Amino acid sequence: MKNFPFCAKTFRIALVIGLIHLLLTGLTGCGEQIPAMKEVVLDKAKLTVEDGDTFIYDGQRVRMLGIDTPEVDSPYHEGNQEPWGTEASNFLKQKVMVATEIRMIRLSQLDPYDRMLAYLILDGRNVNAEIVEAGHAYESVTHYGPQGLDKYAAEVMAAAKRQPKPEFEKPWKWRKKHRKRG
Repeated sequence: MKNFPFCAKTFRIALVIGLIHLLLTGLTGCGEQIPAMKEVVLDKAKLTVEDGDTFIYDGQRVRMLGIDTPEVDSPYHEGNQEPWGTEASNFLKQKVMVATEIRMIRLSQLDPYDRMLAYLILDGRNVNAEIVEAGHAYESVTHYGPQGLDKYAAEVMAAAKRQPKPEFEKPWKWRKKHRKRG
């Protein structure tokens, strides 16, 4: 260390700064910010089911959090995951049709595709979890995390543990294989 007189001092300073950083990020959850969420009561007349994990509300596309359902009629992919895509879409349409109270627990920010991200609550029940439990979706919480909506994500995870693996290929794998080249 004689040739580098400041190395030990620099090392000690870096070590102290690193320890302070670890202490601070450990106390604040590794620096993650929990996204702000909004709870919104929806008017059924303004809601249209697009597919098993996407709906349109008052002109805005909403991607349902924690789930991934089979693809149907996507302009980005060749083919469809039938009959499973239609079954997932029909399941969601039926749930919405008979619901008397519709709420959405959504993240404040949009995703990269300008969609809202939300859990759909029909008559007090987490429909995202019900879609998984009915075998119409794979859970996606393990990939994306709970995104600050721990209660709803945990319900989806619990549903996935109760339900055997769906019959269809994981939609994200299917999309990767069937993406239109252009």
